[in-house]
Amino acid sequence: MLIFCLWQSLDATPRDPNRLFRKRFFWGIAFSGTQAKMKMQLDQSFWQRNDSLLNIRPMAQTGGGFGGSVAMRIGRPWELKMLTMLQLHNRNIEFDWAKTPDQILKIETISLDIPLTIKYRSDMPNNTGFYVLAGVRWSHDFQSNEKLVIGVSKPIVALKEDTYYYEFGAGWEFRMEYVDVSVELKMSNGLNNALVRVPGSYYSGSMSAIFPRLFSISLMAQN
Repeated sequence: MLIFCLWQSLDATPRDPNRLFRKRFFWGIAFSGTQAKMKMQLDQSFWQRNDSLLNIRPMAQTGGGFGGSVAMRIGRPWELKMLTMLQLHNRNIEFDWAKTPDQILKIETISLDIPLTIKYRSDMPNNTGFYVLAGVRWSHDFQSNEKLVIGVSKPIVALKEDTYYYEFGAGWEFRMEYVDVSVELKMSNGLNNALVRVPGSYYSGSMSAIFPRLFSISLMAQN
C-alpha cells in the first residue's frame, strides 16, 4: 500500500487542495509496529549485594498495534488528534548471575493506549506533505501484575496498570483520491515510575524505577 501511495503522489496534479479546509472533523484508522524499551534505575541496595547477581539489563522487544483516530482542524496548519490503540508488546529484563545461567524475565503487555497530539503540517501542493507532532499518552495495561502478591524470591517484575508518556514525532502525508495516507515515526517516553517494587526481592528490589519507552512507526489513513 505504501508503494502505491508513493506512486500516486508522483502525479503533481493537485487532488482537491481545499479538502482540509472544507471540513473540521476527520476520522481514520492506524496500524503500527513498535519497539518497546525502558529506562531503568538501579536501587542503592543493588550495589550493596553480596550474592551472585552481577548486572541487570533492559532489553528492547518488537510488537504492534491497531486502532482508530478522530481529529479536529484548528486553523489552517494545525490539527488536534486523538487515537484509540490496542497495543501488544513485551519488555524483557536480563539478570546476569555469576554462578548460574543468565535469566530473562518477560513483562507482557496488552494495553489500551490513548495518545492526544497536536500536529503542524505543511501545504501539499504536489499531493505530498510533511508534519511534526507532540503530545501526551495514557496507557492502561490489561496484563499488569500490579495487584498480584509477589514474594521476595518470585521471578516477577511487575509494572503499574496505568502509565503516562510525553511523545513527539514526524510524518509524511500522501494525498489520495478520497483519503490522506501518512507514514509516521514517533517516540514516547514514560513520565511516571511504572515499577511495582518489592523490597528485598532479588528482582524488583534491585531496581528503584522503570520508565517505559515506545518507538513506533505507523501507517495511517484519514478521510
